[in-house]
Amino acid sequence: MTMEHPSEHSIELYILRATDGESAREWIEAHVKVCAGCRALVDAASSFYEELQADILTRPAGVPSSSRSLEVTSRRTPAIFESPFREFPLSQVRSDGPLRRFVRAYPFVAGAGGLALLGGLVALMLTFDLMPATDPKVSTVIENQNSSTLDAYNREGAKLWSYPVQRLRAIMEQEDRNDSRYLQLADLDGDGTNEIITSFPLNPGETEVGDMLHVLNYKKVELWKIKPGESVACRGRTYPDEFRVEAFSVGDFSGTGHKEIMVVSNDLHSPSIVSRYDASGKRLGTFRHFGQLRLMGTKPLTHGAGKEFVLFGGSDAEEGNFTAILLGLDPSRITGDGESSFSGGFGLPHSGAERHYIKIPQTKLAKVLGAHVFFHGAKEVPLQNEEGFRVVDGGSPDSLNLYFEYIFGANFGIVEVKSQNETKSQFDRLVAKGIMAGDFFDDYMKVVAGEVRYWDGNRWQITPASVHR
Repeated sequence: MTMEHPSEHSIELYILRATDGESAREWIEAHVKVCAGCRALVDAASSFYEELQADILTRPAGVPSSSRSLEVTSRRTPAIFESPFREFPLSQVRSDGPLRRFVRAYPFVAGAGGLALLGGLVALMLTFDLMPATDPKVSTVIENQNSSTLDAYNREGAKLWSYPVQRLRAIMEQEDRNDSRYLQLADLDGDGTNEIITSFPLNPGETEVGDMLHVLNYKKVELWKIKPGESVACRGRTYPDEFRVEAFSVGDFSGTGHKEIMVVSNDLHSPSIVSRYDASGKRLGTFRHFGQLRLMGTKPLTHGAGKEFVLFGGSDAEEGNFTAILLGLDPSRITGDGESSFSGGFGLPHSGAERHYIKIPQTKLAKVLGAHVFFHGAKEVPLQNEEGFRVVDGGSPDSLNLYFEYIFGANFGIVEVKSQNETKSQFDRLVAKGIMAGDFFDDYMKVVAGEVRYWDGNRWQITPASVHR
């Protein structure tokens, strides 16, 4: 039986929430959950219109072409797995960008609903160079390299204010290099206006990204700020107050209808603290882990209305044996102070937030070559019937060309392991010496996948398991 697919025009009306497309909305939403091809079309078209909207908003203010925009409102249907760093793509603002492509593609008398409204808006924006600032609410914030400022705009495209940031160009390069996101807009208190949440160094004395997490209102007034971490004791050693915000994310993670802020902070040495705050900045609880963590993203909980936080990084619990790990947390269960049931040592009770804990041991190939193995990337990937995710395991030194790509399903179970020819060459040389055996892609990838272990709260399992709570 052949699957029926929506037309590109239907997908376009769906993204724009046009009146003409409302009758097919539920069907399209259900269809894209099971069809990777149509889901890719939705994401591509959504990115185009997000880029177009950012271009429209910034043209009247004459934003330099080297600036980038962060647009917070999105019409895209949320993905199964969402990255906090690139949930809404960064767009290059340029004179030959999506605005002009849109005008060429659609006349101003385009069809009904959202498309006609957007076409009319384009006509107005091309007619007038400046729109009056009648709306004081912040809709977009531009990272303006040329002036080293964060520039706030309303929905009309009028510039509201600027905030100076030292070394902004270098910070933006760091943002791209780490695939991070250092600024987010969200209506924290539900009053209809966006607050600006950022880990940019805004105040004197702050020299690095993540020294503080700032919350500003639409008038550029700092409402409150979070200092990440504190001096902590773990495994017989005191770690000083050298924590920085590694990542943060804002959303309704508990399914209560209220915004919360999740902050991942890392010490310069080992421990990580995942902290949960309410919309007023009150800390609700922490999850502590011996070994540094990075935030990959969020995905819906298997059961419940909330979201699961997915982190990756390493555990230092096994002395002298760094272990690459994946971690799934339920934010709603981060209440009070707790620690990981495997990689703890802080003298705290085991946290009920820990749902999944996965260990990816050092491969035999890496051991033979004497390579230090680490995660250096993670992202979502479409699988046949679900959204999964992958983590990339690399080795040091780089000259060894060790590369393993672990593909996991939504339930954190390993699906397959991939690699590349440079790593195969290392393997084949060891086969010739009698140290390794078998075919690299057909045999050894299955061996590597079989080495993944799942922590159940008491012991390691060879099949997917959840942490007992």
